[in-house]
Amino acid sequence: MNRQIEDGETIMEPKGIDMGDYQERYKDYDVEVAVEQVLTGVKAHFRVLKGDAVVEDWQLVHITRLWSSEHAAAEAGFEAARAWIDAQGAQPV
Repeated sequence: MNRQIEDGETIMEPKGIDMGDYQERYKDYDVEVAVEQVLTGVKAHFRVLKGDAVVEDWQLVHITRLWSSEHAAAEAGFEAARAWIDAQGAQPV
């Protein structure tokens, strides 16, 4: 279950039983992030759902900085997903 923070949004929580899978709610969307350890470091992917519908399928997050932990790499995934959601709201309908 997600924990609420002061502005009403949720914070990152583990998702399922796999290590490296996280979720959070942002605005009217559910965001999922998967983090994997690879030979060259860490990679993160995100996807965005609204209800049960996938509105943006898995996207690779290009991590250009050195992340000291899986948690920090996951946060980079959430930052990319939030930016995608915010950009969608700025587009004309």
